[in-house]
Amino acid sequence: MAHKIFHATTKIATGWLFGACCATAVQAADIQQLYLVRHAAKADSSIDPVLSACGQAQAAALATLLQDVPLRQLYHSGYQRTKQTAAASLKEGRQLQQYDAKDLPALAKVLQSTGENALVVGHSNTTPQLATLLSKLPAPDLGEQDYGRVYQLSRAGVQWSLQILQLPQPAECKR
Repeated sequence: MAHKIFHATTKIATGWLFGACCATAVQAADIQQLYLVRHAAKADSSIDPVLSACGQAQAAALATLLQDVPLRQLYHSGYQRTKQTAAASLKEGRQLQQYDAKDLPALAKVLQSTGENALVVGHSNTTPQLATLLSKLPAPDLGEQDYGRVYQLSRAGVQWSLQILQLPQPAECKR
């Protein structure tokens, strides 16, 4: 149901998850899903703004997409806009976790070592960087007005794939 609110815009894959010969089946528990997003639209251009009404609607749309995805950790940088974007996806069994946006290698190490699904809310400069750092695949840059793009990273064993999804623009953003 939630997948209907997104459409794929790009898919980049590394290697084959299943080879023509000698491949072993990948168990669902062996697949890690990471969802990397830029924070939703901010209210103003101050140093640490909250989300605008449009941004709140974008965060709610993201929460709808992820409502049935098993996620324990919702990572956000130390800014209000990233925390509010992540917090929209909070529900029982999920918790917010702040990370240092200036130390993406440390976050990448944590994400890779846990092997758990996670949401990471970052910024226009850190989100593509983290996607590339984790997957070793080129991730498209984000502009200052690019909101609602989701970098979905999937890992089976050591093989990563990167799919770029785009949230539809909520009605609150069209005003």
